[in-house]
Amino acid sequence: MMKFILDESLVALGIKNVVIGIAKNVDPHAPLSASFLGKQKEMEKWALKCDVEEVSDDAVIQGYKDLLQSVGRSVKKNPPTVLALIRNIRHRGSIPHINSIIDIYNVESLHSLLAIGGHDLDKIAGQIEFTVSQKEDVFLPILSTEKHVSQTDYVYRDQKGILAWLDVRDGENYKFDDETKNAIFIIQGNAHTSVEMRLEALKRIENDLAECMPNLEFETYVICSEKKT
Repeated sequence: MMKFILDESLVALGIKNVVIGIAKNVDPHAPLSASFLGKQKEMEKWALKCDVEEVSDDAVIQGYKDLLQSVGRSVKKNPPTVLALIRNIRHRGSIPHINSIIDIYNVESLHSLLAIGGHDLDKIAGQIEFTVSQKEDVFLPILSTEKHVSQTDYVYRDQKGILAWLDVRDGENYKFDDETKNAIFIIQGNAHTSVEMRLEALKRIENDLAECMPNLEFETYVICSEKKT
C-alpha cells in the first residue's frame, strides 16, 4: 500500500485525519448510469437555484473558510471548492461534463459540500504527505499558470510536487486523462467534517463508479497523525 503521512502542522489547523479512497480499474469513458444521470440533473438544478449565501454559511463550507483565513489566505480569491463549482455551473448554465470519473465526484461535492481531490493514482511518485508547506514552493493548478506557494499554505504532495493546494486547486501533473486506469480520492475535510461523513461521501462515489465500471475495486483508508499523545 502507498504510504500516507499526516504532519502535525496540519493537525494543528484542525485536520485530525484524512479520508482516502483508492479506485482501481476505472474507465473515464464509461457511459454513466441512468440513475446517476438523474442525480446529476437534480444537483445541477439545485446549483442553479440555491441561495449561495445560505450555502456559504453551512458549517462544512464555514470550516473551509476558517482554514483559509487561519493561514492568511483570501476566501474571496480562493473560494471553497463547492462555491467555485456552483459559480462555474451558473456561469455556463449547466453542470460541466468532463469525464465519467470527474462527473461523479463533482456531483458528490455538490451533494456533501466537501472538497474532494481526485488524482490519477499512477502519476503519483512515492508517498503522499499532508502538511503545511513549510517552504516557498510553486504549484501548477489544472488549466492554469504556476502559483506561488507560501510556507504557511497547506498542501499535499508527493516526491515530485504538489497534488493539491489549500484544498481549492488540484495539480495539472496528477489529473485524470483519457488513459486513467486507477484513481485516488482525497477528502481532507476540516474541523466540521466527521470521518463518518467523509466515508459516506466515498461510499456514494464508489457506488456511482461501480454502476458503470463493472471491474471496479475500491478501498478506503483513514489516515491519522503518527504522533502519539
